[in-house]
Amino acid sequence: MKKIRIIQILFLAVGLFCYASCGEDDPCDSHVATYDGDVKAIVNSSCSFSGCHSGAATGSAYIGNADAIDFTSYAGMKAAVEDGRFNARVLADGADMPPDPLTLTPAQIEILTCWKDAGFPEN
Repeated sequence: MKKIRIIQILFLAVGLFCYASCGEDDPCDSHVATYDGDVKAIVNSSCSFSGCHSGAATGSAYIGNADAIDFTSYAGMKAAVEDGRFNARVLADGADMPPDPLTLTPAQIEILTCWKDAGFPEN
């Protein structure tokens, strides 16, 4: 009888743990972010304009990086995500992009993170 009671308590504990850990929905489950549908608008307003990641930028913003990073196209964004530069500079804790006074909202960061985690679909 004691064994049955211990097994019941064990199942109850495991069930409660699973229920508690599943309490929050993953925001990426409800919407698959795409470059064309979500990311492009964020990048165009915060990153890829004259003097920044427009493909024509050079100079002090790119010290240590011989090639200007072009965020005006999916190919340019994909390259930066694949090699880790985008994550390190935009999504990681302590990220320094975009520079002040520009900022990304938590919702924009969530969209960009979901897009990256989904394998950066184009459309």
